[in-house]
Amino acid sequence: MSQKKQQTGQEWVHEQIGLYQQVSSRYAACAETLQQVLTKAAKMHGISVIIQTRPKAIASFAEKIQRKKHKYRDPLLRLTDLCGGRVITQTQDELKLMCEFIVENFELDRANSVTVEQRLKPSEFGYRSIHYIVQFKPGVFPSEDIPVEIPAQVYPSEDCPMKAEIQVRSILEHAWATFTHDRIYKGAFSIPDKWQRELAILAGMLEGVDQSFTRIQDGLHKYAANYGAYMTEEDMRAEIEILETALECDEQNAALACRIGKLAMSLGDWRKAVEVFSKFVDTGYQPVLRDLGVALCKVNANHPTGKEYRQGQRYLEMASAPVYRDVDALASLAGTWKKIDPVKTLQAYRQAYELDPTDPYAVSNFLVYEIIHRRDLSAVQHMGPAIRAAMQRCRDQAAVEMNLPWAYYNIAIFDLLLGRPDASLGAYAKAIQISPNSWMIETSLRLLEQLEFAKGELPGFESAQRLLLLGWQVKFPDFQLLERIQALAAPGADYGTGPVVIIAGGCDAGVEQQMQGYRQLLLEAFKGYRGDIISGGTRAGVSGLVGDIQQACPEEVRSVGYLPEGAVVDGRYHTVRHTTGKDFSALEAVQYWTDLIACGVPPSDVKLIGINGGDIAGAEYRMALALGARVALVERSGRAMDELGLDVDWKDAERLIILPGDAVTLRTFIGSVSDGLVPGARDTIAQAIHDAYLEERIFRKAEHDSSLAEWDQLLANLKESNRLQADHILDKLQRIGCTVCTAEGEPQEFAFSEQEVEIMAEMEHSRWLVERLQDGWRWGEERSVPGRVSPHLKPWHDLPDDIREWDRRTVRRIPEFLARAGLEIHRGNIESG
Repeated sequence: MSQKKQQTGQEWVHEQIGLYQQVSSRYAACAETLQQVLTKAAKMHGISVIIQTRPKAIASFAEKIQRKKHKYRDPLLRLTDLCGGRVITQTQDELKLMCEFIVENFELDRANSVTVEQRLKPSEFGYRSIHYIVQFKPGVFPSEDIPVEIPAQVYPSEDCPMKAEIQVRSILEHAWATFTHDRIYKGAFSIPDKWQRELAILAGMLEGVDQSFTRIQDGLHKYAANYGAYMTEEDMRAEIEILETALECDEQNAALACRIGKLAMSLGDWRKAVEVFSKFVDTGYQPVLRDLGVALCKVNANHPTGKEYRQGQRYLEMASAPVYRDVDALASLAGTWKKIDPVKTLQAYRQAYELDPTDPYAVSNFLVYEIIHRRDLSAVQHMGPAIRAAMQRCRDQAAVEMNLPWAYYNIAIFDLLLGRPDASLGAYAKAIQISPNSWMIETSLRLLEQLEFAKGELPGFESAQRLLLLGWQVKFPDFQLLERIQALAAPGADYGTGPVVIIAGGCDAGVEQQMQGYRQLLLEAFKGYRGDIISGGTRAGVSGLVGDIQQACPEEVRSVGYLPEGAVVDGRYHTVRHTTGKDFSALEAVQYWTDLIACGVPPSDVKLIGINGGDIAGAEYRMALALGARVALVERSGRAMDELGLDVDWKDAERLIILPGDAVTLRTFIGSVSDGLVPGARDTIAQAIHDAYLEERIFRKAEHDSSLAEWDQLLANLKESNRLQADHILDKLQRIGCTVCTAEGEPQEFAFSEQEVEIMAEMEHSRWLVERLQDGWRWGEERSVPGRVSPHLKPWHDLPDDIREWDRRTVRRIPEFLARAGLEIHRGNIESG
């Protein structure tokens, strides 16, 4: 009986093997077709994946039906893995894209599949493989995106269901599955509990690593496409040349062409972008369609109802198909409807927002157009969580210099809508500072202008609007923009060619006593200054100190105060100008910049001194830096000064320095009070100064660096440094009551008193200190020329005496330097030559 049963079992096995052999060619065709479809799907999404497919080998079929014959009495109809496929992605995001494609395009046997939703319980760690049991559905393929013909034999029939199992894993999941499948699933023994626990811990760790890979890769992809974050314009043009040569060797490479087009877009060369992308439209490559749509609409922006503009919109519509889940494509499409159809604009932005309610571009634009649609600000409250999440993404982007300047423009509009006007101005200032193209500022200004109807409910709206206009003009000058700015200037604004210094900082009652501690500092620093000083126009805090300067120097200084209507004026100011504000705000700073630019004063010639300050002063400092002014903050003065020094967005700004609170250094920053040397004498004296420096350094066997070259080989910036030192000689001599004139014969010898040497040596150190700080040097214990670090960047009174002696020796040689140019020193008021 046992022999008969065994024989019957063998007959059944051989019968099933025979039946499978008859249809194995169909499963081989199914595997090949599945490979083609999945490969095209990955290409459609622009992702790199590993795809493996195979029909079940006859030997493997024979083994399985014997081991599991109690489960599968009719294996040809019941087995679901006679054709198998495996998709291995780099990240979880890519995994989700491939899963969505499979679910949407195949007949799914849900009862026998393990989907994303079923994959892992909330309390479980590790991996549970995703696998789908699928069949090809008639009428799905070929399609525009997946142009694969499906052979008739791979469709299901009554005698052969033609089911296939597709496993989808990330690369880390694949490593885990391979290890556990080979050593545990196929093992001949049970795993001890100790190792089971270790494996569970390892699985949890791998899950966290997998998620980190996803986040980092997503960031890297976006960063790589954000060329302006790590390339100069010159670098981008050179990169285009390299990639164009590479493209000549692979003319069908749409991804390579996409990189070239993206670079052209970053340069604002929209016509080149159109030219590049247009050659690859027929590939159907989604990034090409999206970016070509954007570029076409940019080129034809002045004809939004024209044929070419509409074609750009059609490409964006294709790139925005649900299968791609591309927020940027949807938001870009929405932007193309702004001048044509506000309803379609809102609809497209809403779709982008619903697709990713934390995407800053989608959130900011949907929010603005929802406000426009409702004609009120109620959407701000309703979308609070989304706004905060989008702002965090912006900060994360900015931290790695990605999506710039848009990350800052988005933060700015969010802050404005949330009622944080000073923070908003700071973000707008940063965005302006790093905007490489005028259209970026213009786009942000146009978006803001859409909210004009609600400006009464948005504190800081006018300041933000003006700042964008000013930044646009300063960075990309245009006569029509200048006319708009001039129309906004205060009546009677009359800044000329003389120097302009802004003094800003703490003005509230809580710091009044502290501000009085800086009174003598400013009075000393501005001795001899002839020019304009701009401040707050009241007696409070730092503004009152400017009134003190005006009172002490009535003939030399013109103080100009900016304050809102109704504020109490300091009558000592020479001129007062009122803004339309109801209370003190950054609008006063915006107004004085409007007046300066309207009068033709280059912001790069303006200097701002900051002492302490609150939120308004913080915005004032940032706006000045964005517009190109030189900003010096008095160290240890607190609050806004400290905050700016720690702000990662600004602390390393090229035109920002932190100065010690001594009058000599501050006076040096303010600038020369003398008329300057004649050009011929200037170079001769500068060379004499350099020659003396070489003597000193060689004598002391100093380390070799670029500053030790002979004059003819000296770098241009180092030559200019010597010229500036020559210019400062007149300031030093004026301070001790001496003048310079042309010698009638051999220049007379001249000797300074030790007191005069000390005064001028301190001035020389302060001049050098300011120059170094403005050139990006920082204090450090060990000197490093490449690193721009010096241990001597400190006030005169903190220097060791041997270091002070360097400056004493230098100023003692001033008569020698002047004699090289035929000049000599006299005490008293003799006209300079």
